[in-house]
Amino acid sequence: MATIILGNSFVFLIVCCFATIKGLDLKQRSSWWYGLYGFISGFLIGFLVPDDSGSSHLVINWAASIQAGIAFPCIVLIGGASTRWNRMRAEKYLELTERHVEEQYDSLAEKLFNDRKSRKRK
Repeated sequence: MATIILGNSFVFLIVCCFATIKGLDLKQRSSWWYGLYGFISGFLIGFLVPDDSGSSHLVINWAASIQAGIAFPCIVLIGGASTRWNRMRAEKYLELTERHVEEQYDSLAEKLFNDRKSRKRK
């Protein structure tokens, strides 16, 4: 059982990295599934206690299991949400910068057109 829990923690690490890099929208139900998986993984890891020989064995420790079960989804959900929030801010910034540059090009083109038009009249 300890091997299954350790294997699950490795899979959880991969899922956590994927969710954090992808970014999570907390308004969608699928994002909360990542949180539930984090709670279950943390809850199971709370049952593992290392011994002197370096291996782990199972001990029923409800307090540690609940603490780990609360910590893991917080890590996944906060990390994923902050990544999504930063990505949205960056997209808005780039959009505003691009719009500003386009406005500058338009005004420059209009100045050049008006300047050329005024030269033809003289």
